[in-house]
Amino acid sequence: MVNCVLNMKGCCQPNQQNENTTLENYVACEICAMNPVCQPLKVNDSVLSLADDYLNKRIFIKAGDVLFDKSEPTSAIYAVCTGTFKLSQDLNGKEKVVGFRFPGELLGEDALFAKQYNYQVTAITEGAICEVSIDKLMSYSELVPNLQYSLMELLGKQHLFNYQTFQSLVAKHSAESLLAAFILNVTERCKAHYGTDTSINLPMSRDSIASFLGLRRETLSRLFSKFQKERLILVSAKRIEILDKDKLQQLANL
Repeated sequence: MVNCVLNMKGCCQPNQQNENTTLENYVACEICAMNPVCQPLKVNDSVLSLADDYLNKRIFIKAGDVLFDKSEPTSAIYAVCTGTFKLSQDLNGKEKVVGFRFPGELLGEDALFAKQYNYQVTAITEGAICEVSIDKLMSYSELVPNLQYSLMELLGKQHLFNYQTFQSLVAKHSAESLLAAFILNVTERCKAHYGTDTSINLPMSRDSIASFLGLRRETLSRLFSKFQKERLILVSAKRIEILDKDKLQQLANL
């Protein structure tokens, strides 16, 4: 479903429509969740570079592109190189946002053994992803035990990330604590890439944030205004700057 042109090495080459597009800095490979399966493998006294056979790097994605749909057969897992992505499901004809992904995070890894994707992934902004073919990865994993360990490490790290995200939002008893926890969680997740945990750009719509947090749109807008009036945050268009992290943590019960 994505729109890109790949060269023989798998690196994305801009087509005519995208040749003037400038993306933000790509996430550093060493902090990317996909890193364990991208590295050369040590086998006995040799070093094997297998990733070129199952990895396509930096595929350009336009805002609004659907990477995959819910219930599609699992064909690949993805890492976000740059940009922001929305995870959603259809709930009685209405979109329910179930998550967001930022640079360095994975998409579709929870469908690895379920054999089908659990949600739809849509690009909120233009960006780029790295794609790992499941069939090829599994074939090599059967032949090279070290790659199996790398895959287990990848899944383990992502499971920890999912658990921490869940823990940051679960059992919040007020709308204020939900929003405070969300802001702190997103800034912490993006700290390694953007170099700060006191400000973050939130390119998703307020409707999407409200859907994810289970709030009404009007309630979310009121809370953003309240937090800004109380000098907890500073809102400038899509950018959020944290002014009082201690009070946000108290509100979030962290």
